[in-house]
Amino acid sequence: MKRGAIRRSLRFSIWDGLFTAAMLGVSETYLIPYGIALGASPSQVALLASLPPLAAALLQTRSAGVTQFIGSRTRLISFVVFFHALSWLPIILVPYLFSASSRHAALFALLFFVTVYASFGAFAVPAWQSLMSDTIPLQKRGRYFGWRNGLQGFVTVTFSAAAGLLLHAFGKSKVVGFTLLFVFAMFSRFAAWGCLTQMAEPVRHTTHDVYFSFVDFVKGIRTRNFARFVLFVSLMSFAVNLSSPLLAVFLLKDLGFSYALYMMLMVTASASGFLFQVRWGKYGDAQGNWKFLKIACWGIALLPLFWMFSRHWAYLVVVQFVAGLCWGGFNLLVSNFLMEAVSPEKRIRCISYFNVMNGTAVFVGASIGGVLIRHLPKLFGYSYLALFLLSCVARVLVMLFAASRVREVRGAYRPYEMGYPVVAESG
Repeated sequence: MKRGAIRRSLRFSIWDGLFTAAMLGVSETYLIPYGIALGASPSQVALLASLPPLAAALLQTRSAGVTQFIGSRTRLISFVVFFHALSWLPIILVPYLFSASSRHAALFALLFFVTVYASFGAFAVPAWQSLMSDTIPLQKRGRYFGWRNGLQGFVTVTFSAAAGLLLHAFGKSKVVGFTLLFVFAMFSRFAAWGCLTQMAEPVRHTTHDVYFSFVDFVKGIRTRNFARFVLFVSLMSFAVNLSSPLLAVFLLKDLGFSYALYMMLMVTASASGFLFQVRWGKYGDAQGNWKFLKIACWGIALLPLFWMFSRHWAYLVVVQFVAGLCWGGFNLLVSNFLMEAVSPEKRIRCISYFNVMNGTAVFVGASIGGVLIRHLPKLFGYSYLALFLLSCVARVLVMLFAASRVREVRGAYRPYEMGYPVVAESG
């Protein structure tokens, strides 16, 4: 692909990222509060947080095959993102289609439509990541995505703060604020879709994607570094999601925080994440992603302990700042590791299988957490804190027993330790 086409694609990719960030800022941060406002119980909240990602991950196993059938990653992305934007419409209409006495029906409908929304959003991800990895040279990916994610983070934080203030103005008893937010989210996603239609398709190094089954992929956990990495991330997701989907319930119901305070905590984590992502990316480019990913993961493992000391909002702002720093590094470095660890012809399928395992882990963890919260004893006056402590123990165990089996994909290990042909080539 010529340099002019590359620059044009990257320019539209940035605009796509900004519009998508605006959508995320006013929407996905508040989907769980939306469910709570419609009367969801803790178990239903856990299901709302975990079932859509699981269904989306399972559908991703077909992404590589569909991409190969269509013959173009850009066409697949354009088609799927259009329906991703359109899927906001039934989510918006849920409270207006069901009466107050039909709470369970409304929540079931919300769960179904959010699952459809998540499935469309996730189906194009492997193709998009493959497209971007073929467009951006290996040695510049950390810096580019660190910068791009930082810019997206700023937009997400800005719109998330505005959304929280809007919801606070309407109060917890009304859904009109959510309606306005999600309408804006839908139009933002349509704008992102318009940008994606302008991206060019890079020349592939191979004419087709190499097929291997999910069972073959799982069998590789014993011998392949990439498969062991996927297992590690999935186990960490399981441990984290024992408690994280219920954080909104804890803040809004048990602690009685307003939407404004809830927004402040969520925005603090997002802002911290984007402030440090460029730094994480530079370190990963210079010395390898895995080295610094382990640092971020140890921070994530110990985060629940900080919730034991105080529930004052000012203290929790500091906790969320640290959480954002760790999660910003985790999200960026996991993505970069995935792009580097396998050859282009296997990348879409490997990313799909990664999302299957990770999505399954999220679902199982959240489901168990939703059941345990009804049976755990109170710790410092709250059952949720006992669940947070249990999640902390699980995270530490993952770090102690699973992290040591993963090795860096750069330097001495680069060509042969992954169990796949070659590391992705520079664009």
